[in-house]
Amino acid sequence: MNLCIAVPGLNPTQRARLQSALAADAVMFCADLPEAEKRAAVAAAQVVFGNVPTAWLAAAAGLRWVQLESAGVDAYLNLNSTPRPTPVLLTNLAGFYDRAVAEAALAGILAFYRQLPRLLVAQPAARWIKPEVESTIRALDGQRVLVLGAGAIAQRLARLLTAFDAQVQFFSRTPRAGSLSTPAELDAALATTDLLINTLPHTPATIGFLDRPRLARLKRNAVVCNVGRGSTLDEIALVELLDSGHLGGAVLDVTAIEPPPTDSPLWRHPKVLLSQHTGGRFPGETDRKIDVFLANFARFEHGEPLLGQVETNRGY
Repeated sequence: MNLCIAVPGLNPTQRARLQSALAADAVMFCADLPEAEKRAAVAAAQVVFGNVPTAWLAAAAGLRWVQLESAGVDAYLNLNSTPRPTPVLLTNLAGFYDRAVAEAALAGILAFYRQLPRLLVAQPAARWIKPEVESTIRALDGQRVLVLGAGAIAQRLARLLTAFDAQVQFFSRTPRAGSLSTPAELDAALATTDLLINTLPHTPATIGFLDRPRLARLKRNAVVCNVGRGSTLDEIALVELLDSGHLGGAVLDVTAIEPPPTDSPLWRHPKVLLSQHTGGRFPGETDRKIDVFLANFARFEHGEPLLGQVETNRGY
């Protein structure tokens, strides 16, 4: 079987581990090849591990399975739009980043609540701004938190926030006990929400989900945290509501365009903490990705259901 390993930055130990585990197969490490050679390796592959341009996958006539090295699947939902005798299996790293993203969200929220960005800017200038920031410091204790989504990241966040005695509620499109499940229920809850955390994926149903009317329903001075997908949030409306004083702040790990244009107000807005989509990073990440791929490859060889299989009709 021809395998194309398209994960960039593999070190010699990681390559040797994959080569040893896949000794019975023809393995091509294509991430660092010139583009023409990389495209040829993808076109000849039955299995691809890594994120490659979707147009290249369309040209792979014998392709059977793609294991993405991301949780996001936005670009790959039309993978099977090219007629094939057998649909290509698509798997992602569902649940893989829950701990890292939850920690990143909590770090950003706490930094904003404790006014750390302003204090860190003042430090090298030896400016004592205690009188200016004391009145704007917030605490998670008793905050009413509404989490959009109820997946692995949302559940992890809820456990962390509960330890701070925050009151956590979920909005889930799939009805769950104790969760909001209809747009009407969500909109009614926004008026009493202190902190709104978005973990929703990019799907046709979530594009622009946090639009101006919905953001405007939030409790005055509420904070918005987005660790889902940038496409879900109307950033123009967000900035307008921050400027008007209706919203108190925003903690954004993701944005609609990455990186944002240099003239985007998100870069310099005093009420925005922008963490540049670093939320998923953690030590040993690549080794863990290899673990997932090899475990799934064993399932693939034995005809067993693959972990993280994407339902392209649902978008995740």
